Amino acid sequence: MTCVDRRRKVKKAAIFCAVLSFLMLAGCKEKTTQEFPDSPMPGMDAQNQYLCAGIINFQETEDFFCGTNMDRMQLQYYDKESGASGVLCPDPACNHDTGDCSANIGGNSLSVYDGKFYWVAPKGIREMALYRSDLSGTNREELRVLDPNKVITPYQPQWYMVHRGNLYFLGRANIVEETRNRQRITLQTTPLEGNEDFSILYQEIFDAGSEFSVRFVGNYVYLSCVSFEAAGGPFDITIIRYNTETQTGEELYTEKGVSRYLGKIWVTEQGEIYLPGAGEGKAYVWKIQNGQRKELLSWEDGDDSPPDLLDEVVVHMTRKGYTRWLNVMDYTGKILYEGKLFPEPVPGVEGDPGVFGDPQAQGPEYGFALVGGDSQKLIIHLTAFQESGGDYTLMLDLTDNLKPTVLWSDMENG
Repeated sequence: MTCVDRRRKVKKAAIFCAVLSFLMLAGCKEKTTQEFPDSPMPGMDAQNQYLCAGIINFQETEDFFCGTNMDRMQLQYYDKESGASGVLCPDPACNHDTGDCSANIGGNSLSVYDGKFYWVAPKGIREMALYRSDLSGTNREELRVLDPNKVITPYQPQWYMVHRGNLYFLGRANIVEETRNRQRITLQTTPLEGNEDFSILYQEIFDAGSEFSVRFVGNYVYLSCVSFEAAGGPFDITIIRYNTETQTGEELYTEKGVSRYLGKIWVTEQGEIYLPGAGEGKAYVWKIQNGQRKELLSWEDGDDSPPDLLDEVVVHMTRKGYTRWLNVMDYTGKILYEGKLFPEPVPGVEGDPGVFGDPQAQGPEYGFALVGGDSQKLIIHLTAFQESGGDYTLMLDLTDNLKPTVLWSDMENG
């Protein structure tokens, strides 16, 4: 149950048509009237650092963290200054146990955008809708309904993102084509308000397995698609960039037959692209320059698991015996932390979440995932396999020997 376990048995893939499809479709979309500067816009840009796992909702503002537990039903918060946390509901008389509670969102892919919350949640039996509220959870409004016949059923959106005035979704749908089971991957977008249909930025049908990552930088959307025939590769990869201002796309890098496992890309604010990988006992970080993959970092890795790339940091989680182990470095290779994932007990968490598979361990055993982070902190999600444990969202302080802080949990809020 980690972000780095990406091995699956599959059949065969074709990537060349995906690039053609992307470029042709991108050129057909009409230009919108809204314009943004080609520079970072905090509060208006998608939070790439929390697009890692996709298993829970998580966002950050200058003053607080917010998100949900694994069930994605109820908004939680953690105030950075006071350390107060709880259900994000302004009504002191509310018990937070009914659908009327303003913290109940019942959906996924929470975004903080322009001082508001945005999320997509079910409406009725088959429809989904885009909602917006104040950061207190009040003044909720429905912005648009996502047509089940045009969007939900054919494309099966997996997660949604808000960036610079538009709603994006990445869909993965199983389809039958000429008696064959195939997989359709789609990236689409539409303005946040109004009734304009979604526009397809990328779409391709695969016979084989595929992994995708999306990053938003200024007025660009970067899409990395990796496809593979079998669990151990070889892997084909293409990285495409879409310009939201000119409504055009271009292929930045493509390579077939890569013998290493490939992870999710990171793109800096300057447009530098980094690609993680692993194989044959080593982990790698490559930089994509002038259409080529150039090795930036490499180190010994017994798990053959690609690292996770975040803003200014490379995060690599492995195991030593029964102990979960963490290596964190910057993009020059400087070690920022190396040691146990949890070097000290986690307050309020039963047992030792840093141990897995040990028959002598006391307390529940936990699955974990990296939600995201940066050079100051990592956000980790823990879920106990036993009923006696709980569901926790933690912050690990990279500036203080990974000191843990429980941001919220279902043990506290029911």
